[in-house]
Amino acid sequence: MPRLSELTDPTAVANAIDEFHTLGRDAFLSRYSLEPSRDYFILADGQLVDSKPILSVAYRNQYPDRGLLPVSDFSGGTGGAVRALTRLGFTTTTPALHQPPILGTEYRSRTEIQSVYGGDKVAGIIRFPGDAVVNVFSDAEGPYADDPPTLVEPFGYRGEGLSGPQRLDRGGNARLESAFQAEAPVRFWYRPKGEPFRFLTWVAVLGRAWVDGEGQDGLPRPEIEWQLEAVPGQDLRTWPADIRAAQVDSLQTVENNPQVPEARPNAPYADLIARVEQRGQGRRSTGIVRTDYSRSAAARRAVLDRSNGRCESPRCTGMPAESNRRGEPILDVDHVQDLALGGEDHPRNMVALCPNCHACKTRGARPTEWRRELRKLAAAAHDAAMMNSSGVQ
Repeated sequence: MPRLSELTDPTAVANAIDEFHTLGRDAFLSRYSLEPSRDYFILADGQLVDSKPILSVAYRNQYPDRGLLPVSDFSGGTGGAVRALTRLGFTTTTPALHQPPILGTEYRSRTEIQSVYGGDKVAGIIRFPGDAVVNVFSDAEGPYADDPPTLVEPFGYRGEGLSGPQRLDRGGNARLESAFQAEAPVRFWYRPKGEPFRFLTWVAVLGRAWVDGEGQDGLPRPEIEWQLEAVPGQDLRTWPADIRAAQVDSLQTVENNPQVPEARPNAPYADLIARVEQRGQGRRSTGIVRTDYSRSAAARRAVLDRSNGRCESPRCTGMPAESNRRGEPILDVDHVQDLALGGEDHPRNMVALCPNCHACKTRGARPTEWRRELRKLAAAAHDAAMMNSSGVQ
């Protein structure tokens, strides 16, 4: 039985590479009825050359009487083709290392991305072969309850795993956790409805929280919601100081318990508030407000539960007719007094607003009037929800 370990002649490999260059890739593969490589390649004269086909033909070059080495008999990864080529003195690489994706790069589908960079074409959180950088994929028409990405503020990205409780210690979630712990930049790919996937931005992982969700099987479950924020680039030295500070603080306060109140489907309002107040506000002496996403998840959940799916502004002229991707009313949770200006990360300083009222409060002609009115409303709504949750009439 022919074995890859029997290939010992570097000249046989070099001759196969020369033939590859002479014929061209398609003609070479067609001549020998071989499939193209997907993940690992030989780097020869600045070009990528398919590793497994080259080794198959090189074996025939060294042993003409034996024919091609069946590519099904050895792997194309680091334990097979890469190790053999390294042993014979050749350089190997991957498409993502040779020519990494650049911002704005577009592909029609995940299958097309895989054909260029290799790796998984289904999972939402992956690394391309040979590349240490984590990639996250979000599809506006996909099954996950991701927030629409924004380049100006943090946004939520749901963890990987469609059915059953999500796990932090496996698959894509483990990869993103490693990027979070290392404070490493992550590529964020997004596909709007009816459009291609685009490498939209580099992001920092600010934190994560366990939240209440629903699996593809329709059963309630705890889900991981990662908090991402766009950053200027891969170089950490270009990142704003508040993002780096938020990462440091979040690493110190992150939760590993999926049974926290914000991850339970029927958590009482009072339990969510106890969770918020137990965590505290976490203000730094420098005046920078800590991004404690576990705490914020509980506060956000409390406000949405309190609102009963309706905009809390008394000026609201009508909710959007369409639901969001989770089948819920479209509502934004807004801090009446911005955190950056000293506002509390607490439901008494937070309101649920429809997109129109949110825009009026943020960009309208009378923001001071809106804030004054909503501050009173938030405090009153919080007090009423606490009384109802505690059974006080």
